Amino acid sequence: MPDSILSQILFYISAAFVLFLPGYFLLGVVFKKNNALEPLEKFIVSFGLSIVSVDFIFFLYSRLNIPITQTSAIVGIGVFVLICFILAGVSRRGLRQAAEPSESLSGDSDKERRSSGTLIRMSGIRSAGSRRDSGVNNLFHFSKNQFILILLLLFLTVFIKTAYLSGTIAPTATDMGHHMYWAKWLAQNHQLPTYEGMPDFIIGEHIIFGVISLISGADFFSAFPAIVLYLINILSILTVFILVLRIFKNKTVAILSLFFLGALYAVSSPQAKFVSGGVIGNVMGNYFMPLAFYFYYRALEFLNVGVQFIEPEKPKGLDKSNPYGKSLCDSRKFLSLAIFTTFGLFYTHHLTSFIFLFVLLFFVPFFILINFKNIKEILNRARPVVFSPAVIGTFVLGLVFFFFIFTPTYVNPEAVDTAVGTAVKSTRTGLTLENIKLTVGEPRFVLGLIGLLFLVLTYLYPREFDKDRKNLGYALIVSWLVTLFIMSMKPNWLFVDIPSARIGNYLSYPLAILSAYALYCTFNSNSKLFGEKISSRVPQALFSGALLLFVIFSFAPGLDDSAGAFKTQNAGEETVQTFSASKYLAEKSSVSNMLLKDHNYITADSWIKLFFMREYKYPLSRGYFKRYEDPLNPREMCTLWMIGSPASADSQKCFSETGVNFVMVNPRYDSAQFQKLDEFDEVYVNDEINIFYRK
Repeated sequence: MPDSILSQILFYISAAFVLFLPGYFLLGVVFKKNNALEPLEKFIVSFGLSIVSVDFIFFLYSRLNIPITQTSAIVGIGVFVLICFILAGVSRRGLRQAAEPSESLSGDSDKERRSSGTLIRMSGIRSAGSRRDSGVNNLFHFSKNQFILILLLLFLTVFIKTAYLSGTIAPTATDMGHHMYWAKWLAQNHQLPTYEGMPDFIIGEHIIFGVISLISGADFFSAFPAIVLYLINILSILTVFILVLRIFKNKTVAILSLFFLGALYAVSSPQAKFVSGGVIGNVMGNYFMPLAFYFYYRALEFLNVGVQFIEPEKPKGLDKSNPYGKSLCDSRKFLSLAIFTTFGLFYTHHLTSFIFLFVLLFFVPFFILINFKNIKEILNRARPVVFSPAVIGTFVLGLVFFFFIFTPTYVNPEAVDTAVGTAVKSTRTGLTLENIKLTVGEPRFVLGLIGLLFLVLTYLYPREFDKDRKNLGYALIVSWLVTLFIMSMKPNWLFVDIPSARIGNYLSYPLAILSAYALYCTFNSNSKLFGEKISSRVPQALFSGALLLFVIFSFAPGLDDSAGAFKTQNAGEETVQTFSASKYLAEKSSVSNMLLKDHNYITADSWIKLFFMREYKYPLSRGYFKRYEDPLNPREMCTLWMIGSPASADSQKCFSETGVNFVMVNPRYDSAQFQKLDEFDEVYVNDEINIFYRK
């Protein structure tokens, strides 16, 4: 028991060391004691910046041929944290010394100067209580009822996800097994994997798992990979929360987005199901994409026409030619972090990166179009931020890493051909509205489209809806949703050759945001629709009843979807049997032996390769039967024949060509055909696994 407790403590310390400290201290260097970020924001974004920072540390290790061991991992991350700590301390000391002369002349304290340096003032945005916020920082000052509601929603979110994952925490998922093979390969071989020429895997998906295992000693056949993914999933929801809070400047909309994305459909893809399934790329991508949007919005928020800059009192030594005061410096910092996070995304998941680029390609012309009359002012504002040493330096450094230090495996013509082109398969030609509704849930689908309509109406009827109709954030949300709709419903318009269902899963995030906005706009009694308050036209009883119906309409299907996803029983016993058989064979067989296993009826079969660690494609596997019947992508038939009809001439030829001499099958489905043949001996038997040796 003490050893178990100690290992748990060591794991959580290692996770904090890898996933939190690098990003937190990096923020200390970037912003010093600046209050541009609230404590909640610092906590949320630190994890994403940590993951990217750790990735780049080990990209540099790979280039310098430094082995990735427990010691080198601790030293590398520790040195990075220490350097950030020292630089932050030096910078803060320099700022205090620079501020002292002006303090003696003006009589203003440092605290007063900071308070006078308000960055921006937004016009036309109302808070949850229908009164103008006194400042941006008030966004994170919640009332007692709001705070309790946020805690309840977070508790419900965590409770549902945890209850579901408790029955699926055993390492059985196919995708998780494939990914953990590479993470274990990294830990065992002390270098970054090259993926044996397979572009489907990206190094950013595996580094943190391999490093945490190295530092803590955590076994890959444990819950630790799912726990890390679970944490990232929760962080993605919190990132959307702070993004919505910053864009809409409205606490109610942010809380409602937490309701639609966190509590409702807490299990469905891409939520807890993707965590338990080990869909690492999508889970991490759904964290990095809104995180990148958050940084880009914070960096470019000053492009909104409705934003007015209040120039702070400048201490001695501050550049008085800067018309934007301190906000210009903060914008440069946020844009640098946005670029840094974008490169991290490109190293983590190609599909999310692909979607991210399409969203930006839609967003830029859309924002220019709705702000065409003010485009000259916007460009003048953007120029000193974009063309700054910090931003350009971050971009150039990212390019150097991308092309000269460590280039992702998917940057090759083969990988591009698999994602771009005219879709032919039925699974890639687009989803119907009914498919999307089933994917994201009917309440989010309906309310999300209503929210999109409301945002469109802000452009057509600015006086009746929102004066800040040209908001950068509004344009971003619209671009996010519309781009995903096109990519998932009409992929041929953009020459996207990717399974449409995989793209459709990304719709959950923007639809949850717009559902929150729709519910707020519809049932805020003080909001104006076409020039008149709703409360002046609709009886209060009818108004309250309609709100209750909408909440029930949203709440019931969302919770029912989560409840219906729970498994009646877990596969723990079957998994143990598979692992026992795999361990036995790994110990008894030699490197020259070739194993063939069945993917259809063996539980956790993708984890078998972690016992052997001979190569990714070891052992050979009989895939799903439908794959052998695909006319568009003819597959080899040997793995099917050797298990289904081992006595046939085709199978005998396949056995000779592949060198297979061990076959692992489920005894309930595929033992009889081997027991009848003299050339096969049964060398291992349990309730779930039979292993046959071909003499």
